[in-house]
Amino acid sequence: MSIVPSGELGTPESRATIGDRLRRVRQQQSLSIRQLAVLAGISKTSVVQVESGRTSRKSTYLKVAEVLGLHLDHLAHSKSPEDKPFIVHRREDDAWFDLANFGEGRLPPEAQGDGSDTRKRLAEQKGVVPLNILACRLERGRIKPTIMELYGPSSTRSHAGEEHVYVISGTALLTIGSAEVQLKEGESVTFWSGEPHMYAPAPDSDLPARILSVRVDT
Repeated sequence: MSIVPSGELGTPESRATIGDRLRRVRQQQSLSIRQLAVLAGISKTSVVQVESGRTSRKSTYLKVAEVLGLHLDHLAHSKSPEDKPFIVHRREDDAWFDLANFGEGRLPPEAQGDGSDTRKRLAEQKGVVPLNILACRLERGRIKPTIMELYGPSSTRSHAGEEHVYVISGTALLTIGSAEVQLKEGESVTFWSGEPHMYAPAPDSDLPARILSVRVDT
């Protein structure tokens, strides 16, 4: 039988970091909070407290780490590449799709990279809304960032979760439910994306109006 040391664990900041890493591993192993609590012999409340860093009892962290097959000191000082907590999008990662038909694959090669003239032509001739799906998405993460070029109005959309739109250049006009929101460069809006919404450049905007859209799915 292993003896679990007692005492307190680190600072509130380090506990929050360790707790978040434990949560990610639990999710990767497809364990619910209830299942982990049973296997660790602790309450569901204790698991929630560990994952949020709201308890300082080292013994509780150790019980959770043991069930997940992890070493607590490794979690606290992890430097290995597989534990890198971020993903970077580089210019060479750009991948342009049509907002309404991204499931059909990328736009033609000449529309990729610096092919803004081709994207403009596709927008004018075929109603394409160029969408750059950014590669900086965490595995199992919920944040989905994209860049859109608006030459004309998009189709109306609706999906679960929340969405934040920030205007990079030009002026954008968003219709959210029955309301219209006009945003200049540097302005932004957050909304429940289950509401019907559409994107368009404002009538007096330079084209394209470029926006950053960040979705958080539920």
